[in-house]
Amino acid sequence: MTSEGDTSKDSEAWAMDILVQLRQGRQEAHARRDALAAAVDEIADGFTQLGLKPWKSKRKSPAREDMKVPDVMLGDRAEPAATVLRYESAVNILSAADQLRGFAVLLRAEKSLMGAVSVARGVFEACLWATAVIDPTISTDERLQRALTRRLARLSAGIRLRKMLGGDTDANQLVENDADVDDAHGTNRDPAKDISDILAYAKDRGWPVKRGRRTSEITPLSIDWLSENLERRIGIEGYAWTSGSSMAHGEHAADTAVWVELSQDIGTAPAWLIQLWSNGAWAGPRLFLATHAAYTGEGSLRREYQRFEELFLSGVGKS
Repeated sequence: MTSEGDTSKDSEAWAMDILVQLRQGRQEAHARRDALAAAVDEIADGFTQLGLKPWKSKRKSPAREDMKVPDVMLGDRAEPAATVLRYESAVNILSAADQLRGFAVLLRAEKSLMGAVSVARGVFEACLWATAVIDPTISTDERLQRALTRRLARLSAGIRLRKMLGGDTDANQLVENDADVDDAHGTNRDPAKDISDILAYAKDRGWPVKRGRRTSEITPLSIDWLSENLERRIGIEGYAWTSGSSMAHGEHAADTAVWVELSQDIGTAPAWLIQLWSNGAWAGPRLFLATHAAYTGEGSLRREYQRFEELFLSGVGKS
């Protein structure tokens, strides 16, 4: 027979064992979270280097072929086609790097599910634009059309923002004290003239230009279309962005709705849940790095991405 004192001791031991297990589980979860956040930071650093440093490319790669085509004549200046493509891709690579760092911060904080999901979607979008510009499955001319369409969108966005803020888009207002800086891409330049130069170049090349909702387009581009049609997809890309995703336009799945409501009371958004609904943070870099390798013939960030992917996928669903 077991005495009342023995039963009490057994219950206390059981309770202590549960507390130890909970403590260990929490420590392990935090260790997984911190390891993933560190891997995200590592990928962000790698993207920064890809955005700032020249790319190595092998002979007969699409990147090397782009170096052989005639310069892009924009008004009174000539810009190498390869430079146009690399720059417009790099703008988005650096954007992805910045947002990846934000995603790592939100992972560590475990405070905002929807904030992390939104940033992850931003990572995916930036990677998708960067991928589209250097897509090796299309011709150099098609890549240039995409790159210049993206530049038109960028320049037009700057004009709209200045107008909304009551600023001036005149070249004299933009150049200010840095008139001697040689910048071919928009900063310290007259965006309206740059837009005119791009449209004149497109006309000279015989490329049809359409007036889009916000700006002129040499070739129609959209996230939805790209996420469904680019090469090296594995299926998750559409879910990461398009209307097939329950996070696409606020149609939250039942479990996320419960967690969003619960988080208001407990102030916590566990990292494993953030991972589950932030697949764009994984799918975007995977798609870009695969495309970049095919474009240049040189793989980049293989070790860093492998570590990131293993940690990202292994942590999903673990509490």
